[in-house]
Amino acid sequence: MERYILTANAKKAYTSLFSIICSAFFLIPSIASACACGCGMFSVGMPGLGLATKTGVSINLQTTFLDQNAARQGNSKIPLNRSPDQRINSIFYNLNTQIQFNRKWGMVAMIPFWQRSFTTNGNFGNGPAQMISSNVNTLSDIRIMGEYTGFSPDMSIGLLFGLKLPTGTYTAPGFDRDTQPGSGTTDLLLGGYKMGQELNWGWFVQGVVRSAISSRDGYRPGDSLQLVLGTHYDALPYGHFHVTPMLRVNATLRQADSGIYSSPSNTGLQTVYLTPGILISMGAHWRMNANVYLPVYDHVHGVQLVPHQIVSVGITYSL
Repeated sequence: MERYILTANAKKAYTSLFSIICSAFFLIPSIASACACGCGMFSVGMPGLGLATKTGVSINLQTTFLDQNAARQGNSKIPLNRSPDQRINSIFYNLNTQIQFNRKWGMVAMIPFWQRSFTTNGNFGNGPAQMISSNVNTLSDIRIMGEYTGFSPDMSIGLLFGLKLPTGTYTAPGFDRDTQPGSGTTDLLLGGYKMGQELNWGWFVQGVVRSAISSRDGYRPGDSLQLVLGTHYDALPYGHFHVTPMLRVNATLRQADSGIYSSPSNTGLQTVYLTPGILISMGAHWRMNANVYLPVYDHVHGVQLVPHQIVSVGITYSL
C-alpha cells in the first residue's frame, strides 16, 4: 500500500483541502421538474472541515449562492420563454461538524438551511404569461456520515458511509415536488477517496453514491453518482497565513426521479464543472475557503434550469 511523506504545512493544507472536496458530494440537492431545480445538480456542502490527522473537532459555516436562470434542453441552450419555470434562486447555509475519535474512525454531520425563491409561468402554453413566485426559508435534509481512515498509516485512503435524513419539508406551497427543500426520503450515502502528495503538489480523487432507500407519498428522487478529481499547491506561505490554491473537476450523473408526483422526462442529468478555489489557513485554529463552480458540460433530460456559475465561501474553526 502506498505511503506519502508530508511536511507539516502540506498536512495542514491537505487536511483543510479535503473538506472542500467533500463539498462536491454531501449536499446533493435535486433537480427539476419541467425545467428546474437546484437540489441534486450541484454539490455544495462541507468545505473547511478537512480530513483530520489527529483527534479533535472542527466546525464550519459554509454559504453557497446558486441562481438558476438559464434554460437548457439536452445539450443546448434555449430561450427562457420556452421553459415553464423561469428562475430558481437559492442560498444554502450549511453548519458542518466533524469529530475525529481516533486515527481510524470519525464522523461528519451537516445541518443545511435553505433560502429559495421559485418563479414559474402558471399559464405556460395556455395564453399570456402569468408569473407565480414562491419563497421558502427552512431546514433541509440533514446528512450524517461515518469515516473510516484506517487503511493506511497516513490516512490517505478513506471510506465514507451514512444517511441523508428526511428532515426538510417537502410540502412547501408553490414548489414542485423536486424543487422542495427536502425529498421526504431517507437516502443511503456511500463513497471513498484516495489522496497523494508529491513535493509541493497534492492530488485527490473521490466518489460518492446516493440512493433513496424508499419513496415518500409516491415520489422517489433519482439516484446519483458524484466524482471529483483535483490538485492543490501547498508552497505559498504569506506571513502568518498559508494560502493554498486548488483546482478540481466535479462530475455528476443523476438518474430521473420516479413516482406519481415526479417528472421523469424533465429530471436527471450529466454535468461537469471546473472548480478553482483557494484555502487560507490563519494560525492553528481558523481557515477560510472560497470556490467557484464553472460549467463546462451540461446534458439535462427534457427542459431544465441551470446556473451560469455557483459561488461558495466558508469559515472553519478547529478545536
